[in-house]
Amino acid sequence: MATAHLTKRTVDSIKTASKDVFVWDDELSGFGLKATPSGRKTYVIQYRIPGLGRRGFAKRITLGEHGVLTPEEARRLARRELGKVAQGSNPAADRAAKRAAPTVSEFGERYLEDVGVTRKASTAVEYRRLWDKHVLPALGSRQVAEVAQTDVRRLHRSLAKTPYLANRLVAMLGAFFTYAAREGAASPNNVAHGVEFFPEKARERFLTPKEFGQLGKALARAEQSGLPPAPSHRRKPKSKANAKHRPTNADTPIPANPYAVAAIRLLTLTGCRESEILSLRWDAVDFNRGYLRLADSKTGKSNRPLSQSAAALLESLPRIRGNPYVLPGAKAGQHLKEIKRIWYAVRYAAGLEDVRLHDLRHSYASVPAASGESLLVVRSLLGHKRLATTERYAHLGDDPVRRAADRAASSIAGWLIDEAKG
Repeated sequence: MATAHLTKRTVDSIKTASKDVFVWDDELSGFGLKATPSGRKTYVIQYRIPGLGRRGFAKRITLGEHGVLTPEEARRLARRELGKVAQGSNPAADRAAKRAAPTVSEFGERYLEDVGVTRKASTAVEYRRLWDKHVLPALGSRQVAEVAQTDVRRLHRSLAKTPYLANRLVAMLGAFFTYAAREGAASPNNVAHGVEFFPEKARERFLTPKEFGQLGKALARAEQSGLPPAPSHRRKPKSKANAKHRPTNADTPIPANPYAVAAIRLLTLTGCRESEILSLRWDAVDFNRGYLRLADSKTGKSNRPLSQSAAALLESLPRIRGNPYVLPGAKAGQHLKEIKRIWYAVRYAAGLEDVRLHDLRHSYASVPAASGESLLVVRSLLGHKRLATTERYAHLGDDPVRRAADRAASSIAGWLIDEAKG
């Protein structure tokens, strides 16, 4: 076995041969240089697991290439790795395990499969969208165990212009790393925890009585004669040739799907979420007791009071034989899938282009809140699980408080005047 004190001059002078040549350092046992027939020279260490003596197989790992590392730098690395061996570690096994460790992209597929089983279908779809669009480009190639909090914070900051999205993404990553820790692929110290969320300004858009009237007129027009599509959602011809031969009546309004119009009316009359109305089944409608008994709402099973107006609308809807859904879809046995296009046309016709479909739920809740109903009542109407979620409507019912303040201040002002005169 050739030995020498490995210096730059020594390493440069080592000749290559028809097979690998090893030269071991005479100062640090186990540290050496490998020269391949191609002329490549790399620094290596060789060791045996302590306690096994010569019965244990010799392990060898590469430290780096000569030229990239100087002999002194390679010797320092060798001393550190050999020190780990003396303490009972196996650097070769550690490196192999690290190479075999799953990447975020690989392990993410397992996680999303789990989400598909344990979470709602809509949640699984949203997680997949966030994962493919934001997580994979930023972290996909990284090993799960190597991702640091700084990486998550950097991704969060990159979405500062969309704070709600950025915060939801970090929340999803927190769930991912919790899952990874449970499966042994990440540290128990969740790197997504401790990332400070951006402030979120709750959107408050409540329809006024006049705006409800405008919405009602637009819905009636949609049902009776149809509405032109909103400018932002008009279908444009794919080419000039298509535009030339486009029928002159292509934009002529036609009566809307009555079930789609009914869906929007039900959203305004019940305060339910869009998904709850679109997937509403007839067996969940309790006309006798006046309730919608939702088996699978966002917060689990939920009973919602059914007003007489909403019940009358439901009773007016024709039932389709063999279809269990209140709002049947285009395919047999399925429910209506989406009402976005008709909604955009309706809100454009009503002059309410800043109103989102979900704002109908907020507007429904604003009416009892403004009339002085308690937050507990509003929570029951909306099916909120926590009262804190309902507190956003608290300020709408502050008229009695303001009147009390006026009365108190008026009395005090009178007393101040009387005392001043005396």
